[in-house]
Amino acid sequence: MQEHPHTEDELVTIAEFDHEFEAEMARIALENEGIQATIVGGDLVANMPTIEDIRIQLQVFEKDANRAVQVLEAQAEAESEDDSEFEEQE
Repeated sequence: MQEHPHTEDELVTIAEFDHEFEAEMARIALENEGIQATIVGGDLVANMPTIEDIRIQLQVFEKDANRAVQVLEAQAEAESEDDSEFEEQE
């Protein structure tokens, strides 16, 4: 079976969020690193808030998925360090 010629152009979900703001911050972090990203489902959450199973998805091209996950993990680690430094100052 031959692989689809545009496999690297397919979008894959790399993260899911409960709130569109969180997804948007992650998208901006990726785009600051030169990785194109798109948010899927934000409009559904906004228009159907009573459906709890809807999650906002952050998607990138499959060829960028590994690097995008690394960027988000580094961002989460940096935010965690910032939070612990703030707690120590209180």
